[in-house]
Amino acid sequence: MLVMTLIYLIGPITCCLINVIIGKNNKKLIRRSLYLLFAFAVLTYIKTYFNLPSRNLLSIICGTGFWGAIYESIVLSLTTGYFLDEKQYKRIVVTISAFTGILLVGWIGEIHSMMSVKPVWNSISKEYSKSSEAPTFKRNETPVALAPNTVLNRVRKSMSDIPNSQYFDTPDTVQAQYYKGKPVYIIPLQYSGFFAMNKAKEIPGYFVVSATNQNAEPKFVLKPYKYAQSAYFNHDVDRNIYRYNPEWLTMSDPQLEIDNNGTPYWVQTVYKSEAMSHRPNYRKLHVVVMNAQTGNQKTYALNKLPKFIDEGITSDAAASMNKAFGKYKNGFWNFSKTGIIEPTNNGPEDGVTSVFNRDGSISYFTDFTNPNSKADSAMGYSMIDARTGKLTYYKANGIMDSTGAKENANQNYKAQQWKAKMPVLYNVNGRPTWVMTILDSSHAIRGYYYLDAQDQSIYGSGNNPTSALDAFRQALVNDESTAKNTPGSKTKAIKGTVDRVAVISNKNKVMFTLQGNNTVYTVDTDDYNNANLIRPGDSLSFKASVVNGQSIGNVSSFKNDSLK
Repeated sequence: MLVMTLIYLIGPITCCLINVIIGKNNKKLIRRSLYLLFAFAVLTYIKTYFNLPSRNLLSIICGTGFWGAIYESIVLSLTTGYFLDEKQYKRIVVTISAFTGILLVGWIGEIHSMMSVKPVWNSISKEYSKSSEAPTFKRNETPVALAPNTVLNRVRKSMSDIPNSQYFDTPDTVQAQYYKGKPVYIIPLQYSGFFAMNKAKEIPGYFVVSATNQNAEPKFVLKPYKYAQSAYFNHDVDRNIYRYNPEWLTMSDPQLEIDNNGTPYWVQTVYKSEAMSHRPNYRKLHVVVMNAQTGNQKTYALNKLPKFIDEGITSDAAASMNKAFGKYKNGFWNFSKTGIIEPTNNGPEDGVTSVFNRDGSISYFTDFTNPNSKADSAMGYSMIDARTGKLTYYKANGIMDSTGAKENANQNYKAQQWKAKMPVLYNVNGRPTWVMTILDSSHAIRGYYYLDAQDQSIYGSGNNPTSALDAFRQALVNDESTAKNTPGSKTKAIKGTVDRVAVISNKNKVMFTLQGNNTVYTVDTDDYNNANLIRPGDSLSFKASVVNGQSIGNVSSFKNDSLK
């Protein structure tokens, strides 16, 4: 902190030395210059300690010019008149002008840095893929994560499980990671205020919640730690990382992850800016990993991260990468907005959604829309590997964006006033599909909603992800146009003997199975009235659209051979 204080005092210190030289016979000028320098030093140290100013060279140049000009202007105002002779007055004015010039040079550099954005886009490790290669949703295999709002609501109801709970609160975000091979959310505690920290002395631990179990309850883990974002003075995480990593600039808030022993660590993405620029180089991002109990920390390159770190690229770092990827492809001077796509920012974590992959990794999902149109169409979406920072972009055609998907789902729950959250795009049976969680006003889970991204009339809902998925697949088969366009879907001529029957009177449908076959067939009684008379043992002849590997089928050309 002392070094940064001295750096930001370069301007005032230089001005003070100039005043001492030009005012060697003017004790009042020297005395007031020294008094003012002392005041500047105290204020600068306080500002540096609490605000953690940027260590970027451009910021330092601007600070030198600005505070130098301010300092000398104050000296001039305090010594105008009989304290200064004409020569001293002119030299102080020249000094003010010189530091104003330094400030202008810094501003020019800032403007250049703001406009020279193509190198930022070039530094993103990216790959373009096809929509058909997007993640495929598999029944009972691909996990659907709980909405963070639901998790936080459950954690807040469990606060009585911790000692002296009146001293603590929960943050507004959760941390996704794999713990002992299982997808979980980590929720750190935070002090409820300065006096609470003085009373508590340390944070007693954190909560762990299964990220994919719909009925999961938070488990409090007793692992006391002193270093936290909500802590004050030297136990503040940001301040400690700032102090011990002078060559790095932070581009994110720290996130809490735990190792396989449950030890908590703060993880923060950092970078080195290019010379005379604020531009980050996304290929050279590093990660600071800080032990929340001891304060010990180490900086890692992305390819050398400890194995337990799942999100070395933090959520807000991923969000900034998405923004740069969508905006800067054709540089700053792109007033026609050619090639620009905008992230919709519908994710719960800084505009991105953490997705648990089948291989045990985590990716950030974000969809992009057209900035020139109010239409709810998606241009594509990105998946960012949370450990490597590699961005894979999937181009999409003719599908709605996540905003339109949520609005569509909300309309179906308008009477209940439930809301769709966490929209993530998957391929279900080869169809781009929005998968959403439905929450009530208290953030409790009310169900899941699957919506065809190309045809909003096709959807499925259920109390859990599996039942909603089955309902959606049935809707795909029931719709003739999508059944024909669904990969793996074939119309087959089938004969067999009825095993079981269920009449769904409110939907005018009958569902049945055949002996020796576990496929559930559905026939519309509006089209075939005698389907209402199906009984176990009847012989049927019909055609059905069946998706390979799925136990559902939509019946057409129906005939009950047992009816005379």
